[in-house]
Amino acid sequence: MEPEKKKKRIIASLIVIGLFLITSILNYFTGNEKIFRKSKKSISSIISPEEIKFKQKFITGDKDAEYKIGLIKIEGEITSYYEGYRQKGLSEIVKSALENLKQDEKVKGIILKINTPGGDIFEVEKIYEKIKEVKKSKPVVALLENIATSGGYYCAVATDKIISHPLTITGNIGAIIILYNVKELFEKKLGINMIVMKSGKHKDIGSPFRIMDIEEKKILQNLVDQAAKRFLDAVIENRKISNEKIKIISDGRIFTGSQAKEIGLIDEIGGLQKAVDIIKEMTKEKKLKVVEYYYKPNIFEILGFYRSEKLIFSKISKINTPVLKYLWMPEI
Repeated sequence: MEPEKKKKRIIASLIVIGLFLITSILNYFTGNEKIFRKSKKSISSIISPEEIKFKQKFITGDKDAEYKIGLIKIEGEITSYYEGYRQKGLSEIVKSALENLKQDEKVKGIILKINTPGGDIFEVEKIYEKIKEVKKSKPVVALLENIATSGGYYCAVATDKIISHPLTITGNIGAIIILYNVKELFEKKLGINMIVMKSGKHKDIGSPFRIMDIEEKKILQNLVDQAAKRFLDAVIENRKISNEKIKIISDGRIFTGSQAKEIGLIDEIGGLQKAVDIIKEMTKEKKLKVVEYYYKPNIFEILGFYRSEKLIFSKISKINTPVLKYLWMPEI
C-alpha cells in the first residue's frame, strides 16, 4: 500500500473512532442525569440549549450608523422539526429571531427575506401571528425572493409592506393534505395484507393500506376547505382585495411578482434596497445599516450525535405524517 493512501486510511479510522467515542460519552451522560443534579446546568441544556442565540452579520447600508434594520431569512419548508445540521425547527428560529429584534432598541425596522414554498399550517400561522405582534412596535417589510408561495406568502401578508422581484413565484393561496396509498403495492406485489381493528368507521381515515371511500374524501376535503378559507380571509383582510379579484386568487394558482402587483398581492417591485428605503421612510431615519440575524448551531447539533434517537443511522426513510399544509408541491 502506498504511504499516502495508508496515511489517509489511518486518519479516516481515527475520525470514526473519535466520533464513536463522542457519541458513547454523550449518550451516557444524557441518560445519567444524576451526575449533573448538583450542577446548575444540565448536560442537555449545554448540548442543546432551549434559548436560541443569534449571530449578527453586516449586509449593507451605513456601516457606522447607530441604528439598524434587522434582516431575517425564511428559507426552506416551514416546519417544527429539524433538517440537516439544523436542530431547531424553522418556525421556532424565525419566531425567536423576531422576538430578539423586537427587544433590541437599536433595531428600527425588520426585513423578512422569504424564499419558501410554505409548510405546515400550524407552524406557518405561528410565524404569521408573531409578525402581527412585532409590527405593532416596529415596521416589518417582506422581501419575496425566488419563491414565496402558499405559507410563504401567508407570512408575507402579515407584514406592513411586500416587495418582490418581477419574476418571483408567489401566490398559491389555499391548503393541501397529502396522502399515500400503497394498497395495490402491498397486496399484489408483496403479498402483504393489513388487518386493522378499529373503534369507529373512520378511525383509520387516510390509511395508505386501503382505498378511501367517498364519505371520507368529503370529510378531508372539508378540512382543506376550512383551512383554505382561513388563508383567503387573511389575504382579503390584510391586502384589501376587491371582490372581483377574489376568484382569481382563490383557486390556488401561482403568479409572478409583476402579476401579483397588478392584482394587489404585493406593494412594490424591487429588491433589498427598495425594502431599506421603505423602512427609512416609515421610521424617518436617514442612516441605517442592515444586519442579518442568523442562527448557527453548536458543534453537538452539527454532528447530530447528542441524542441517540437523532443518530444518522436511526433515520430510516419515513413517510411524513399527513397534516394540513399551506404548501406548493408541484411534484405530487
